[in-house]
Amino acid sequence: MSKLPEALDRGLLLVALWASACAHNPTANVPPFDVFAASLPRDSASVMPFQPERLRGQVVMVTFVSSWCFPCLTEVVTLERLQTEYGAQGFQNVLVGMDLDGHRVLDPFAESYAMKWPLVVANDQLRAGETPFGHIRELPMRVIFGRDGRYIDGYTGVVSSVELEKVLIRALEAPRLP
Repeated sequence: MSKLPEALDRGLLLVALWASACAHNPTANVPPFDVFAASLPRDSASVMPFQPERLRGQVVMVTFVSSWCFPCLTEVVTLERLQTEYGAQGFQNVLVGMDLDGHRVLDPFAESYAMKWPLVVANDQLRAGETPFGHIRELPMRVIFGRDGRYIDGYTGVVSSVELEKVLIRALEAPRLP
């Protein structure tokens, strides 16, 4: 009798436990978006350049990803749906690609997903964990900023799209800045 089905069951259980263990990660030391954005390179692998000054008054979700990270790849589908549904209301995705090979990997990655939002190419400082709020411990990692530029919430690992959507809807209901 093959041990494969038993191993698969055990593997699926481990994946389910891992997925449920990840998610919400409140980050207390996140600066306002303008300070945070100043630490990001302006180098983008997607068709949309990273221009933080154009994001003032919008709800912005910055997601740190890598092309080799399976949870990151699955996240792109959720990010695309959220951008499509809420972009006109003032929501904007910004991805930060943490791949060591930079443009060589991230350009085809952005093209294959037809990304219509900035995919910032991380520099050595970001990849070394030097961010305005500390070290990035796992990917994907998301940081959400409100219309006023203040930090709202942060998540690492796999997150329910329903939970993300609830946070975004609340943020989008806040009054627009003048």
